[in-house]
Amino acid sequence: MTPDEARKILGLKPDDDPTKYFAELADARERIAELVRKAPNDTIALRFQEGLVEFDKALAVIREDLAAKEAHRRSWAVAAAENSPRAAELSKTSEPEEQPPPLPVPAPAPEVEEPEFAASAGAFVEKPGRAWRWMAAFLILAVAAGGGGFLWTKVQEHERLRKTERITFLETLGAKMIEGRQWPEARAAYEEIEELSPGSKIAAIGLRSIEAGMNEEQTQFVGYWSGEALAAFEAGRWDDAILAARTLLEKYPREKETAELLARAEAAKTTQAREDLERAANEALLRRQWDAAEAAARELARNFPGHPAGPALLEEVRAGREKEAHDRMRAQELFAAARVRDRGVFDRDALEWLREALALAPGDAEIAALHEKMASYTRTLKVPGDFDDLRKAVAESRDRDRIVIGEGVWPGPLFVDKEITLEGAGADKTIIEADANESPAATFGPAASGSRIAGLTFRQTSFDPGPNRYPAVLIRGAELNASACRFADASGHGVAAIEGGDLIAVRCVFENNGWDGAAAHGQGSRLELTECEANANFGHGFDVWNGASAAINSCRARDNSGNGILVDTTAQGIVIGENELRGNREFGIVIASGASGRVHDNRCHENLLGGLVVRFAASRLAVENNRAERNRGPGLVLEMGLQPQRYQSNAATGNQSGRNMVTHADFSEGE
Repeated sequence: MTPDEARKILGLKPDDDPTKYFAELADARERIAELVRKAPNDTIALRFQEGLVEFDKALAVIREDLAAKEAHRRSWAVAAAENSPRAAELSKTSEPEEQPPPLPVPAPAPEVEEPEFAASAGAFVEKPGRAWRWMAAFLILAVAAGGGGFLWTKVQEHERLRKTERITFLETLGAKMIEGRQWPEARAAYEEIEELSPGSKIAAIGLRSIEAGMNEEQTQFVGYWSGEALAAFEAGRWDDAILAARTLLEKYPREKETAELLARAEAAKTTQAREDLERAANEALLRRQWDAAEAAARELARNFPGHPAGPALLEEVRAGREKEAHDRMRAQELFAAARVRDRGVFDRDALEWLREALALAPGDAEIAALHEKMASYTRTLKVPGDFDDLRKAVAESRDRDRIVIGEGVWPGPLFVDKEITLEGAGADKTIIEADANESPAATFGPAASGSRIAGLTFRQTSFDPGPNRYPAVLIRGAELNASACRFADASGHGVAAIEGGDLIAVRCVFENNGWDGAAAHGQGSRLELTECEANANFGHGFDVWNGASAAINSCRARDNSGNGILVDTTAQGIVIGENELRGNREFGIVIASGASGRVHDNRCHENLLGGLVVRFAASRLAVENNRAERNRGPGLVLEMGLQPQRYQSNAATGNQSGRNMVTHADFSEGE
């Protein structure tokens, strides 16, 4: 490189003295080096590096040229001094001439790494936001190098190419993000295109595609999850409904219908949780499992402090425990009386006392042992053992025989035409069944009057929907004593007493039957029930009609599709006392008619249509001290013609819409 070429690179004119521009050149050289260090990408850095190298070369050439000229000047001055004494003298006495400052020594150029390639774009990628710095630095370099016009054109061309490459890359990236439904990333890409090229059609189309895609995604998302939530809600799967609704609302919180569905599902779940606890407590109460019942009732009261069911169930547990203690005392009294009568011979009364004592205290070993001893004074047939077929044992038995039936399911039907006793190992262990289309599981005719059954379940298999359905047990003109038995799953009634039949039952259960739990029909037929339960029957719990009579005391009728107790008869001596009627789909008690009797101290609560109904045809019955609470219909309903003051001893509270008592009710068009 010649000195003239170096001057041109450094922007110096041919007659410029370089020593006057040393400071400016040093500053220019430092600014170029800074451009190398802060270049936006490796490609630009390499370009600046090349310019810096050229700048340093030019500085070196100028320095060498100045040094050569200085050396030449000094050699000329020495030669002149040697040839001129005067010059020598002057050279000795004069001040040394001022030396020009040294040229700037170039600092080592910054090392530049090889350029990296962006795999996604397939080209060099510059860091956004630093282009203005590169432009400013490049202009400085252009001025310092003396090639301003040429480099400015190059800068513009490079910027145009860089922008085109960036837009192409962003367009491809935005399309991929739309395809992947990555809306924020896609929007950022097209908004950057809009910044690089205001009014760009590419950006406008891309942003419209994003909006369309988001709307489509929202429609699909909302449709799917709202459908899932609704289907789960309708199926009663509250947890699934809540999860689906929340999934939708987390993304689109303004979906009003789904928010309403979520609130309904959460309320339904809460109601179900309460009902589950209440059901668990009631089932434990029915089985007299006091600890389990109390635990469920306490949890109910704790989780739902404002609901009356918790305290009411706890009260039932307390009352149940007290009654059980009383029953044990009564069982011991009966046991003591029977033991005094034990003289090694058959004693019907003593044996009956022991059966009652076993029903009151089923786990008492002493009572069971004495019962077994005194029962053995008559002939005992064992099945299996003496007979493998229960039907054959019944057929070959004689009056006053005792048939002891082991655990298992025994096929019926049984036809009993003599006074015998059937004893099972427990209602949950010994089961007698028959086909619903053929007959009852057991039939007791007039000659079987005085027969006893204990610790057995009578049920039907299959189901007969016809109008003439068989009951699980049929009593025709006989008196049947039943203790701790279960009558269930019949197409018709659990027990039907007809033609003067009489069921005397203690602690028996009538449940899941196609008609009533226990029914007495016809003149002379009768139900005498104590501490029995009628649950979930498709008809009424207990039904007395068409001339039959009843004494139903301390019983429970729950969750039946009809009424808890229905009395519609012309008989006298009706007694309905101290019963609990709860959760039935019609009324707790309906007294439609009756010649005389008393309905007293019953509790009707949480029944669907109402608590207690008294028709005018039952006006001769005393209806006293009954309670109707929290029914979904009116508490006490009196038909037209009845005087309300006669029923003031009854209490009705907390019934729906405050309809605690309805008087002058008109049943002329049916109930």
